[in-house]
This record gives sequence, C-alpha cells and structure tokens, in this order.
Amino acid sequence: MNQATPFRHDDIFVGFGPIDELHREFQMLLDRLVECEDADYGQHLLELHEHLLRHCGAEEEWMQQERYAGYQRHKHEHEKLLESLSEVRRRFDAGDLESVQAFSSDLMPWFAVHAQTMDAPLAEFLKGN
Repeated sequence: MNQATPFRHDDIFVGFGPIDELHREFQMLLDRLVECEDADYGQHLLELHEHLLRHCGAEEEWMQQERYAGYQRHKHEHEKLLESLSEVRRRFDAGDLESVQAFSSDLMPWFAVHAQTMDAPLAEFLKGN
C-alpha cells in the first residue's frame, strides 16, 4: 500500500460553484488513487482519467461559449495534463507502479498551481458574464 498522505489544498477551490464541484470530485478521486492498494491502481487511475476528460471538457466548453480570451493557453495546459496521464496509464499497463505513485504524489501540487493561475481567472470571468 502506498503510504503517502493525501493532499488537501484549499487552493484548488476558486469560488465558482461549477468549477469547485469538479475540483472536489478531482480531489476525492486523487485521494483514492494515493491511498489505494497496488491491486487497485488500474481502476482508480481509469476513474481519474475519465473524470479529467469530463472536467477539462466542461471547462473548455464554458470558455468557448463565453469567448474566453485565455482559451487556447488553458486548453493547452489541459492537453499536457491528459497526455501525461495517458503516458502514466501506458506505463502502469507495462507494470510500472512507481510511475503511478510519482504521478499521483506530484499531481495535487501541480493542480493547485493550475487552479490558481488558470481556473481562478476563468472563474472570475465566468462570474462576471
């Protein structure tokens, strides 16, 4: 079992209900991945991946609907995240548990920065429209 302590970062919440709800779900799924037994990594990794596909898609849809100026940059960050997660899943499928553990422990700090630098400005924009 991975002994890492799950991260709790209030910095992932941006004061906009729909985004904060996505972030709560993300936090719950990441906690499951960090805390899981080795045999459960595949399932929890898949659940996180499915969530992030929906999560990024929802944010991108809002940005497009509202003609958000930062859309391309924000979308590019999502693409890099999803590409990294796909690579971790490929490594997991090849038997590399260490990649999953490293990714899961690094993801919350990255996500907190993303939330404050990308999602918080988006949330302010969406609240204003």
